[in-house]
Amino acid sequence: MFEKVQKLFNENSVKNCHFIYLKKNGNEFESNSISLGKSHWNNNQDLNGDYIFRLMSMSKPITALAAMQLVEKGKLNLDSPVEEVLPEIKEIPVLNADSKLVKQSKSITLRHLMSHTSGFAYNSLMMITSKKIKDLSISMKILLFLKGIITYIYPFSKGPRLFEAGTDFKYGTGLGFVGMMIEKVTGQSLEEYCKENIFNPLDMKNTFFTIPREKRDKIVPLGIRQGKKSKVIRKMPFKGQPYLRFWRKSYYGGTEIFSSPNDYANFVKCLMNKGSYNNKQIISESSFNEMIKPGKFDQMFERDDNYNFIMGENGRLKNKMNRYGLGLTISFDPNDSRPVGSIAHGGAACTFFSFNLEKQKGALIFSNFYPYNDKEWHEMVVAFENEIYA
Repeated sequence: MFEKVQKLFNENSVKNCHFIYLKKNGNEFESNSISLGKSHWNNNQDLNGDYIFRLMSMSKPITALAAMQLVEKGKLNLDSPVEEVLPEIKEIPVLNADSKLVKQSKSITLRHLMSHTSGFAYNSLMMITSKKIKDLSISMKILLFLKGIITYIYPFSKGPRLFEAGTDFKYGTGLGFVGMMIEKVTGQSLEEYCKENIFNPLDMKNTFFTIPREKRDKIVPLGIRQGKKSKVIRKMPFKGQPYLRFWRKSYYGGTEIFSSPNDYANFVKCLMNKGSYNNKQIISESSFNEMIKPGKFDQMFERDDNYNFIMGENGRLKNKMNRYGLGLTISFDPNDSRPVGSIAHGGAACTFFSFNLEKQKGALIFSNFYPYNDKEWHEMVVAFENEIYA
């Protein structure tokens, strides 16, 4: 099943990539994998499934699952105002249709944060993609940019929100606030909570927010393609632990998890089992079903103006047939490389997984470079999914 991706890899400029195929047979899983390339590009050590990758937005499903555990325990509620847990959040303004900052008229809920319908967006999406932001004056853009990053309470997004909760969709920083809610109601850091309730039960031994010093030589390099048509992918200047937290309180549940392909495969197995792993119930089946319930908004990304170095140029992400649930994407495109109804998520540095409950199959693809949906990487993803879901 790996012949096509191996041929593509041998012909392209991607430095390394790990593929995992999962097949569920009753209560057991068949797993096959292949590692292509060297662990650190130019060394003599072959890549394998225990090397550590930056998950980026593939952190979001983990944080969402953690939140659903706490919903089950009654510590969080999907439809209660978030301000009951994070009072400061109601003070974050909304940018209205007249380009004025106004107070919220409707409370944000946990469901809004997990489904990207709260109005919070990444700064890159706000500054480049949002048509409401594009037409503002330079001084107003600078003000909004500063409000987005220079803050002690919410360093990853102060706002403004782009719309009232529940009225639109914008992929953004909602899962970061979810992580803060988890920390607030448990009295633990997000890393401590996830380690105790997700990583350890799922045997994820190479999964961390803060990577131990003795594991840092297992981190694969992060790269970036030199240009749109370039065949050169160069290393970015990140060594060791990229995230330093001396300047802020909370872990960011939207992007900050590091994991290995083998570890994350255990997480995907749990999802394919509708919440259980090795006879351990991580979340209930009803909670899992809530996570994969499609939202009503269908615009995953406004692609035309986005940063190409982050999101690439092919149009797969601008797919109005896909919907977002609670921390997971549900596919509805009959012409895609995975069947309609498949569950998926990706990360900005070219990590991706999908699975289909009807076919009982799953796929994981791990690289670590920008842009996401890079043309050569995307060709391998499509070939791999076409092969396993055929």
